[in-house]
Amino acid sequence: MNHRRIRITPEFLAKYNLSTDPPPQDSLFFKMWNANAGIANQSLNTDFVQGIKNGNLDPIKYGAFNVTDAYYCYEGAQDYLNAESQATDPTLKAFLFKKYESYNKYNQTFTTVWHLRDASGIVPLPSTLAYANFEGDVASHQLPIYTLITMIPCEYLWYWLANQLAPPAPGNIYAPWITGNDYPDGAYAMGNFIATYQQSHNIDENLAMSLYSQAMNYELQNFIAATQ
Repeated sequence: MNHRRIRITPEFLAKYNLSTDPPPQDSLFFKMWNANAGIANQSLNTDFVQGIKNGNLDPIKYGAFNVTDAYYCYEGAQDYLNAESQATDPTLKAFLFKKYESYNKYNQTFTTVWHLRDASGIVPLPSTLAYANFEGDVASHQLPIYTLITMIPCEYLWYWLANQLAPPAPGNIYAPWITGNDYPDGAYAMGNFIATYQQSHNIDENLAMSLYSQAMNYELQNFIAATQ
């Protein structure tokens, strides 16, 4: 399961005139991704992701990863709502609210599956705490478009990783992680929106690149820490 993923419905696409085709290769979406391809490959080669691929990841470590990630998700829900409240572009507001909804929906499973009430009882990994604080800072102190940019690694990196692992081997207990994350539509729609947004709004591409790279690195550090 990828709780971070935005599920894009046909109604959402039609309402905001969005496309789930891959963004243009010269778009900011792919400029950021290509500049961080090394981090993506490092993530792919972590013991956590390779354990998912081979079906031999210690289930205790998988469970612990989900519990510490709950902290990130509890904190993230309010961050995205804060960013959404500041956005004026209707499509940007819609994406940020979709993110808030996806976190809120997934956070409910922490109570039913993991028996966690909220973030207060969780001791997050240092990398998870730093990631949550980083995204909270972006949501509070940067323009809302940069919150959207900062969340793209959550959407696209997990898809790319799952796509590299697909198809799962028969009997792999982590097959649902692979098949469930093999979904690029949300990320592509975000990338295409950003390309359209740039036609009438200024985006500081250096700032965007810096924030995106930091998010990618936090994703990598979380995968590394999961098995240490």
